[in-house]
This record gives sequence, structure tokens and C-alpha cells, in this order.
Amino acid sequence: MFNRKFFIGLLLFSGLAVMFLYMAGVFSPKVSTELQVRQTFSEPQQVATLVASEERVVREFPGTVVADQKATIAARLTATVVEVLVEVGQSVEKGDVLLRLESDDLNARVVQTEQSLSSSQAQLNAARKEYSRIKKLLTKKLVPQAQFDEAESRLKTATANLEQAKAAVSEAETTFGFSIITAPFDGVITHKPVNSGDTATPGMALLSMYNPNSLIVEANVAESVMPALSIGGSLAVEIPTYQLVLDASIDEIAPAADSGSRSYLIRLGIDTDYTLYPGNFARVSIDLGSEKVLKVPVAAIYQVGQLDYVKVVEGDTLHTRLVQLGDDFRVRKGLTEGDVVVLNPRDF
Repeated sequence: MFNRKFFIGLLLFSGLAVMFLYMAGVFSPKVSTELQVRQTFSEPQQVATLVASEERVVREFPGTVVADQKATIAARLTATVVEVLVEVGQSVEKGDVLLRLESDDLNARVVQTEQSLSSSQAQLNAARKEYSRIKKLLTKKLVPQAQFDEAESRLKTATANLEQAKAAVSEAETTFGFSIITAPFDGVITHKPVNSGDTATPGMALLSMYNPNSLIVEANVAESVMPALSIGGSLAVEIPTYQLVLDASIDEIAPAADSGSRSYLIRLGIDTDYTLYPGNFARVSIDLGSEKVLKVPVAAIYQVGQLDYVKVVEGDTLHTRLVQLGDDFRVRKGLTEGDVVVLNPRDF
């Protein structure tokens, strides 16, 4: 009984092993990546002679509409959000008040420092007057030098105290200003993560906005097209969502490639009356001029695995040739102008 179960298990295991080996291609005939004779070419077949032609070479790269002028406004102090005066999508002008933070303590601090400033100014005025009086008496030798030195010292101290008071007022006013959030430029509100009653802390994002008049297109392009680009040059940019084709100027070219993708970032200025938004997909076309292009008919190509092959006629023999193809079946490697290829090679 045991031997029978063992035998059945062995058969099942062997069957699975053979199946996996078959799927892996172990029993398939090996296809050489080099030119090899396959069969005699004796019967008339439909063939095509490869002829190169001059074509415009245009490379396309995906891009994105972005705002060149944008800002995330963050809190610079810890305070309660008292009032939010804008909504997402609202247009604002530079200097408009967007949000207010609780400022009672900050305002009190401003008042206190201003009072200290007034007191320091009065003390300085008195010190100057006393210094002037003692100086005149000293010239008449009616007071000792020590009394003059003391008056001079009080004047210096009063002057220093006034400067400190001015600095305190400036600091208090600046801190108070942090409680009033204003628009840094004309723009549109894009994000409002806070509401009245929330507690803001330093560095916390309060609002985000962008300038709709500062939209540009950014794209990463291949190193091979860099010789065709220059600052101030013009490129065609398509915005498929709106079926727009815009004339864009090259405003910026990154001086170094991205280490991961080996691509270069370019920034393009666009001018359109159509309303675009940050994040819109764009397609950037780069005209590389004319070049001689050799294409192979799609009917001549057949695949073995992931590799492309054609059958080439040389005299009365056929050869299987591995080819490397690019876009639109352009020949990168494996064929030359004048080669004769068989169409529908799997038909015989």
C-alpha cells in the first residue's frame, strides 16, 4: 500500500516538474540572436525592400502645469484662530486680511512697551537737560569734574534705555503683526486646513495660495534632446484636457540631470487666455529636425518571447534576424537600407 502511494506521488511530482520545465521553455527550440540560415528561398513570397526616408523627428515628453508663485502661509506663534476670512477658491489681493489669531495679550504687550518708551524718552530728555546745565557750570569751574562725569554717565544710560525701549516696541509690534495673516501677493486660495477655534502653533500651515498669472509648464526631458534646447527658444505645448496647443518659451533649463532618471527639468512660460490650473497634464513636443529613418513593415515582424524577428532574403536563402525597433517600427539595430524582408513570415 505504501509503495503504491509513493509511486502515485512520484508520478504526480514528475508530471508537475515536466509541466514547469515546458512552461519555462526548456523543450522549445533555441532561437539565436545572431543571423542564421533557416531555409531555402525557392518559392515566390510577398517581400518588401527597405528604403530609408527623410522624416521630421519630434519627441514628446509629459509635463505638468504648475504655479511659479505659490505660498503656504504658516503660523509664527502659538495662538487660537479667531477668524478665517477666506474660502478655498476665493481670489484675494496682496495685503488682504485672510485670517486672525487671538491677540489680546499681544496688544497689551504693545501698549506696555509703548508706555516704557515714553518713560525712557522723558528720562533721556531730563538727562540731556541736566548734562547741558552741569557742562556749562563746569566751564565756569562752579562744579567739580566728578559731578559732570556723573551727569554724563546718566545721559549715556538714558540713551541706552531709550534704544532698548524702541527695540521692545518693535518686537512687540512685530509679534502682534503675526496674529494678522495677510495675502503676500494677488492670488487664489487653494487650501484652508484650519477653522475658527483651532490652536495654531509655530510652523503649522494655515493657508495655501497661488498666483494664477504665474502658471508655467514643467517637464523632464531626455539627455538626447538637450542639444536642441536653449533659453528663450520656443516649444509646442499641448493641454489635452482643453484641446489646447500653446506656444511656450523656454525660461529655465536645469544645469544638471536627475541622478535617478537621467533627465533634465525644463520650465516653460505659457501665455493663454484660457483658465488653466496647477496640476493640469501637458505634453511637450521637441522638434529635432529631419533625419533619415528606416522603418520595417509591421507585417514583416514576428515575435519569439519578447524579442522581435524578421526573415531576410539573401539570394536564394532566408535568414532569421533579430531586430531592435523604436517608435513607429523604426529600426534601431539589425537591418539596413536595401534589405529584403518577407511579409507575413509565419504563413509558410
